[in-house]
Amino acid sequence: MGLPNTERKPLCGPKRRGGIPRWLWITAMLVYLAIVTGVQFWRKGFIWPDTFLLFMLLGVIVMGQARTFLRDWTPFVVVFFGWQMLRGYADQAAKGGGFPVHERDLVAAERWLFGGHIPTVVLQKALHEPGVVRWYDLIATVFWAFHFVLALLFAYLLWMRDRPLYWRFVYALIVLSFAGFLTYVLFPAVPPWLAARHGLILDGGEPFRIRLIRDVVFGEIRAGGGVASWIMRNGNPNPIAAMPSLHAAYPTLVFLFSLFHWRWLSPIALLYCCGLWFSIVYIGDHYVIDALAGILYAAVTFFALEALHRYVARRRAPDPQEAHVAEAAL
Repeated sequence: MGLPNTERKPLCGPKRRGGIPRWLWITAMLVYLAIVTGVQFWRKGFIWPDTFLLFMLLGVIVMGQARTFLRDWTPFVVVFFGWQMLRGYADQAAKGGGFPVHERDLVAAERWLFGGHIPTVVLQKALHEPGVVRWYDLIATVFWAFHFVLALLFAYLLWMRDRPLYWRFVYALIVLSFAGFLTYVLFPAVPPWLAARHGLILDGGEPFRIRLIRDVVFGEIRAGGGVASWIMRNGNPNPIAAMPSLHAAYPTLVFLFSLFHWRWLSPIALLYCCGLWFSIVYIGDHYVIDALAGILYAAVTFFALEALHRYVARRRAPDPQEAHVAEAAL
């Protein structure tokens, strides 16, 4: 698997043109992103992947790196957002006589795994009050909403510091996304909130209404601001794409890359993963088994591509014996 740039060095060296230290540039970009996110939230909105990339482009234009940014990011952005717009076709294939939709078997598997209980039901009964948005409802929705923005931010940091590792992460992210898409086509899975609407989630023998808490939170946000994202407004969503949970998979991939390559960042990534895994179950978006499948997909993708990278590196490395013979001939 070839890399566009195999030279292992930071994007701009110890200092950028103009003498700005690299650490100061990175810090400035992170502060800029925090301010943009804060303004979006103050306007009762979230920052989504496309708005994130737009603001990052504006930032690198100011920093004088627009051409390099566009060269390195355009192929990734085109491929990924193309996937984002097409993923709903998995749902259309299922509705059009594709593979059978899995619903009752997922409910049964979740109950079997947790001794007859559905974790989402347990959590919503304990924590959620219908009609009321608690602070932790908002935080859980933020965890849910930022799962891919986190991956983009991590990719940006890699792009700044280590372009070969950036490309390895991009390849892994794309492979993981299309593995999820293929699974959605072959194994369309109904999420818990939709299974509850179909009367399949019972509590004490009575149907239990699982509330999609993120929609409750978004209802409050949209009443005052709206969603500043073309992708989120016009994308092609797939409501039966619960297995695997890419919400769980993307942060897991970030954690694995940080654990093996940027260890100082791994505790932060793991903390986000734990909050995200809890949140997607609590808000009714996924079963625990969906999250476990997402974690497994991320792990398999990471270790498989890392093994492939090491194999290619060994094949490209010069044979020591041949090098010795060549040196002796000189």
